[in-house]
Amino acid sequence: MTPKHLIATKEILPPSRTKYVLPYVVIFIPAYNEAAMIGKVVQVIRKNYVGDTERGYWADVVVVDDGSTDHTVAKARQAGAARVISHPMNQGLGAATRTGLRTAYEMGADIAVKIDADYQHDPNDIDKVIRPILEDRTDAVFGSRLTGGLRYAMPLYRALGNRFFNWLVSVLTGLSITDAQTGLMAFHRRYLAVSDIVSDYNETQQLIMDVWGHHFRIIEVPVVFHPRRTGKSFISLRYPFRVLPTILRMLVRGNPLSIFVPLGIAVILTGISGGIILLISPNQLFFGDASVAILVIGGLQIILFGMLADMLNRQR
Repeated sequence: MTPKHLIATKEILPPSRTKYVLPYVVIFIPAYNEAAMIGKVVQVIRKNYVGDTERGYWADVVVVDDGSTDHTVAKARQAGAARVISHPMNQGLGAATRTGLRTAYEMGADIAVKIDADYQHDPNDIDKVIRPILEDRTDAVFGSRLTGGLRYAMPLYRALGNRFFNWLVSVLTGLSITDAQTGLMAFHRRYLAVSDIVSDYNETQQLIMDVWGHHFRIIEVPVVFHPRRTGKSFISLRYPFRVLPTILRMLVRGNPLSIFVPLGIAVILTGISGGIILLISPNQLFFGDASVAILVIGGLQIILFGMLADMLNRQR
């Protein structure tokens, strides 16, 4: 039976010739120079999910080619992808994910699933991220590699980076995130309608914070993660320096009061402290009447800016 919270968008005719309606799932795969594995990923997904009505939903596979210079597009088409969307040039995983989410929404998907093209995430885990949405237990599901089991020893710098970003995203959102860099996730259509990834580079932290900023439900489920056998990861030692500004930007968009109010209060307190120092030591060089007034007024303006940003955010 079709869950009531999902709008049926795809009619199918099973062998019994009895027409019925199932939720429609679009599984999209961002890919950049992944000719070695994209065909296998698409084939396994098609075998396990496309046309398998026993799972309670109908699925299609879409590949988002992010300006590949190898045979990624040809391999994806040969493997039977329902659609292949190509960027004219490489833009980044964030941009490819944005295209995938938008394409799934335009195709009428009730649920969109994003999985990487390198076969590190097991396609058999796709149902794990779909099921909680079908059961109306959440609006977004992120597969956690760290609770599901890594099948290899992650390099130390990446392990430390994972822990740091898990901690940072958890602190900023108040969620308990165990894997802020996963490549397997699923979203309800209601989120697809408002999703907004601002950076072309990374995607997972942005998506977690965007879902949270739009006040949707989020859960994690354990998934397995295999070692990379082909290609090259885009994550390097430069990754934190490119991701941190994006996380700050997403925080300002999602919960501006958490940034502007503490900052404004800090500026006001600095001004008040300067006024006290000025009263005790009128001849000191650090504070004057004008600087104290500027700090207090400036702090109040920062708080007002935060309140305005929060009002605008709630109208999105």
